[in-house]
Amino acid sequence: MKYLQRKVASAICRSDRQEPASRGGGHHRLANCVAAAALVAAAVASTPTLAALGESATSVETDRIQVKASSVRQLAHGSYTVHELSTELGGVVREYVSPAGQVFAVTWHGFSKPNLQQVLGAHFATVAAAERSRPGGHAHQAVSKDDFVYESTGHMRSFHGRAYLTDAIPAGVTTNDIQ
Repeated sequence: MKYLQRKVASAICRSDRQEPASRGGGHHRLANCVAAAALVAAAVASTPTLAALGESATSVETDRIQVKASSVRQLAHGSYTVHELSTELGGVVREYVSPAGQVFAVTWHGFSKPNLQQVLGAHFATVAAAERSRPGGHAHQAVSKDDFVYESTGHMRSFHGRAYLTDAIPAGVTTNDIQ
């Protein structure tokens, strides 16, 4: 994200439309560069950031891009926050974030599954291994390994699922709250 900030500010600051420094335009150019950098930083800071299961909520903003979310909402609950991404096709991905800033659960429903590698992060390998070892044709899949739980069900154009880390669920939150 900082790379993007630098590129946008650099592009604005390089504008050839500014007056040459010898005619007093240098001061205006610097002021414009500072203003552009501040606007980019404010826009990035106000964008909800999302992450894969088990990661920091502030580490990744790519989930929104990956699921091609048409809208993003943050819903505060007692001891956690839900980042809800809605796609243009009606799919929804919810990421549950603890007060410590860790994504402890992810849910989804829609016409297709989201990019599971993106939303499950390091836990995707566990699900992929389980899918390789099960016979085909089953609409329901459940995987439980250590503190990782994955449940998925559905058929063409109707998929539902959730994944969570039992050890990361905040006090007072139950698995029934993860929907």
